[in-house]
Amino acid sequence: MWPARRTWRQNFARLNLWATLYGSWALGLFPFIYNSSTKKLRRSTWLIGYGIILHLGFVWVTLNYQTETETTALIEVFHRNPLAEQISYLQNLLLLATVFVMHFRNWWLSEELASTINTLTSLYQRHLNQLDFNDCLSFDNYIIYKGLSIWLEVASVFVMRYGLSPPISFKLFLGLVGIMAVQISMLLIGMHFHLAVLYIYRSVWIVNRELLTLANRLRMCNIRRSPRVQELHCLYRRLLGLSNRLGALYDCQMTLFMISLLSVNILSVFYMIVYCISLKKILTFALAINFTQALAINLMDFWLSIAVCDLAERQGRGTSAILKLFNDIPELEIDLDRSINDFALLCCHRRLRFNHCGLFYVHNAMGFRMIVACVLYLIYLVQFDYMNL
Repeated sequence: MWPARRTWRQNFARLNLWATLYGSWALGLFPFIYNSSTKKLRRSTWLIGYGIILHLGFVWVTLNYQTETETTALIEVFHRNPLAEQISYLQNLLLLATVFVMHFRNWWLSEELASTINTLTSLYQRHLNQLDFNDCLSFDNYIIYKGLSIWLEVASVFVMRYGLSPPISFKLFLGLVGIMAVQISMLLIGMHFHLAVLYIYRSVWIVNRELLTLANRLRMCNIRRSPRVQELHCLYRRLLGLSNRLGALYDCQMTLFMISLLSVNILSVFYMIVYCISLKKILTFALAINFTQALAINLMDFWLSIAVCDLAERQGRGTSAILKLFNDIPELEIDLDRSINDFALLCCHRRLRFNHCGLFYVHNAMGFRMIVACVLYLIYLVQFDYMNL
């Protein structure tokens, strides 16, 4: 039987996966080697050392040549408003701490990450590989969205740093290379967590679809027993455990990453307020377009990190809804009825949710509250420095 032909969406998603893999290897962010005999990932100390040396070089270049990349408008803002310059200094410290923590945890916890990935891969190959998942559109779409956001972020940095100061020099070129390399590394680590959540989501999606098929078969064919429900119950429990492990491995990185994105958006708007009101500069069309696209891309990247966790959480809630369909089937076997009840209790007491550092659960409602909080912080900042505006 011929395999189903891939659509353009699946091919594009596959291209993004390969680009993420080879890009992470090139930057030393994925310190694993695939062992074809055991079909498992193995941590490589050579790749870890290569990644540490490479990123120390990028950080050194960024710290030494960052001032060369500052635009004329930003320098004028700093001269007019000392608070803006002080906040910019604190933000750079936050970004530097974010880069350090993200890379340190990525390398320090690499052995546990390899074990988790190998467990998830073997679980999928053993229990879910025989099922068809080509119609899981959300899986492909969210890979494409995240891949596009990375490319747009890189293009945005280049436009904001170089597009507003066209004469390029060697120092400016080095500063751009350092900034873009550091930012790509952070975005790729965020992509790793994004893909981990998506693979958990797809596994739960397959379990839900098979549960729905079993419920329809039991109802239509008057079947009273099915050992597959118990197997899916055990599989779902293991998926919940893996999701908790992956969330714990990436919670600090993603928390700092989201804080960095939100802080950049707040300060960018504040800089524009100082530029237009304090300096009484006319906002040109080019500057407005550059500022708008940078703000929109940052919000898009932030919201994708929220939406993918909400997608997996909604799929977990869908499991409980599907299990309720078994209540309409009369005279089920005692073992099957007990398995369904245990499965339903598991879904009630252990939900598929992603918690960052024990501070908050990641879903759309929380993301909306974060954006509202950013607007309030911007208002507080303007009120605090009102006399200098």
